[in-house]
Amino acid sequence: MIMKGAGKFIRGPISLYQLNEFIKCGVNAVRIFAFIRHKEGKLYSKGLLPKDTHTFIMIDNKEAEQIVGLHRSHKWRSLRILEERKLIKLNVRGKGRAPEAKILLPTLH
Repeated sequence: MIMKGAGKFIRGPISLYQLNEFIKCGVNAVRIFAFIRHKEGKLYSKGLLPKDTHTFIMIDNKEAEQIVGLHRSHKWRSLRILEERKLIKLNVRGKGRAPEAKILLPTLH
C-alpha cells in the first residue's frame, strides 16, 4: 500500500494470514488494517509498544483519510464487518468521537 509523505511506514513483519483475512472483508478493511499497523509502528519505534503486541488505536476521519485513503462514509461499515468477524475489538467512545480498534486475529507464524 502506498502512503504519501515522510515517516509513513507499516509495522512489520506483516502476517500474510492476517492480511488475507482482512482482504476477504474488502479494500476498506485492508485500509483499516494498514492504518492500525502504521500507528502501532509509530508507537513501537518510540518504545511505547512491546514487540508482537497490539493495542487500541483511535481511528479518526482526518488522519485515516490522509494516511490510507479511508473515507469516513466507508469507515463504520468496515469496522462493523471486522468486529462481526472477530478480526478486531472495537471501542465506541460515544457519539461524535472517534472509535478505537485493536487487531485480535493471531498471526499464525
